[in-house]
Amino acid sequence: MSESGNILVCGVNWIGDTIMSMPALQAFRRLNPSVRITVLVKPAMRPLWAMHAAPDRVIDLEPGTSGTLRTAAALQQWGPFDRAYVLPHSFRSALIPWLARIPERIGMPGHFRDGLLTRVIRPVGGPGRAHQAYEYMDLLVPELKGTVWESPRLRIPPETDAAIRPLLKDVLSPQVALIPGAARGPSKQWPAEHYMALGRRLSAELHCGILVLGAPSEKALCDDVAQRIGPGARSLAGRTGFAEWVALLGASALVVANDSGGMHVAAAVGTPVVALYGLTDPATTGPLTKQARVLQRADAQSRDVARDSREARDALASISPDDAYRAALELIETKGYTGA
Repeated sequence: MSESGNILVCGVNWIGDTIMSMPALQAFRRLNPSVRITVLVKPAMRPLWAMHAAPDRVIDLEPGTSGTLRTAAALQQWGPFDRAYVLPHSFRSALIPWLARIPERIGMPGHFRDGLLTRVIRPVGGPGRAHQAYEYMDLLVPELKGTVWESPRLRIPPETDAAIRPLLKDVLSPQVALIPGAARGPSKQWPAEHYMALGRRLSAELHCGILVLGAPSEKALCDDVAQRIGPGARSLAGRTGFAEWVALLGASALVVANDSGGMHVAAAVGTPVVALYGLTDPATTGPLTKQARVLQRADAQSRDVARDSREARDALASISPDDAYRAALELIETKGYTGA
């Protein structure tokens, strides 16, 4: 049954988690076209939601204890809201809609916050439902519990597409994007030397341009990888805004990435992805696209691997550049490109 009214969605705080929550919000929007959806997120996630069709409005979650109180007061001004869906598991994420006096507050259990919620939803689970995306589906659209998620969809504005053209000047086309960094740290990073070897082979055998992309904090890593690949590679880490970074992923013929936010963004813009996993579990956090090849040479253990685990680094290192090249070639050939 379709709902109406004013709904708050308390969004998650990481790029990858945000992308994995989008299929549920897309389904909620489709089932409830008359609902006005406001998404509350940390400012860093605002540009991502600006590229998504489901929200009517995105507002910022302010930091700190005083920010909690200011955000709750602001929600009372933006409202009234009929209902809040709390996607994060933290105590604070449930406290804010409670302080804002939103009458219905729906979220997952745990973190001593059940008393702040009017309805506690437990994931359905079961065979084939390990992926984190199903948790958000169970929360927002429980009536679709037997339905497979749909791929997340980001829209790149035409002006952003135009803005990246100068960055691609003199770069061979098509481009393959490499993302050697990971916000979670070394436990999720394929060795830089492997990226260099893969980039050199892609450039030499497929005659494609190589883009090395990453956050400003990863500029030194990306610059080194690009330099060691050679003249066919260009590092753009730290040289673009967020929207331009997303557009570059969308303009690429293929993305090779660690288990990271960039991997999920590439899937959401429709670019084929070679995803490299160490000990984290792709059944739980894998890219939400059929255009992906997941490479892993270890039994997955947990989402909560230490930031710098020797075991995780060794597992990633066991995936060879040849393995990644074969996966890349398979995906590129499905797009009709086989090199010069």
